[in-house]
Amino acid sequence: AFPDAKPFLKWARRRNLVCGVLSNADERYGDSILPMLGLEEELNFLCFSKELGVEKPNVNVFEKTRKAAELWTTARAEGKWGPHAAPLLPSEILHIGNDFEKDFIGARNAGFHAVLLDRFDEEGDAERWIEGGAPVFKDLIDVVEFLARKGFQLG
Repeated sequence: AFPDAKPFLKWARRRNLVCGVLSNADERYGDSILPMLGLEEELNFLCFSKELGVEKPNVNVFEKTRKAAELWTTARAEGKWGPHAAPLLPSEILHIGNDFEKDFIGARNAGFHAVLLDRFDEEGDAERWIEGGAPVFKDLIDVVEFLARKGFQLG
């Protein structure tokens, strides 16, 4: 795991934000890799395309993920967790990814907010993504700072 992953997830948990994984990777990623990295305790849900029957950037995978997250959201009026919570709107979701088409375009087409991480400084990727309208960051700490600057209401 990247060194900022666990602190970011802990930050989100302290703010009662629901965090999960949406991946086109095999579900074994959730069974073996996430526990090995010590991240599964910080995540509320895991969604893998093979199990969902659809892959990113298809909007249906984002809708199925929204439904998985919705089980964990707090009700706006009642403050309850779980299946009795208020509906989670796509516009209340931030998707963080690393692929312009699969993550940014897919999430935006589903009505989500989206940002991209350019952790590896791939030649020209960040510039192309920015030209395409994506907010691009080097790490999750930059994402937190961006959210604070933009005044996003989270939790």
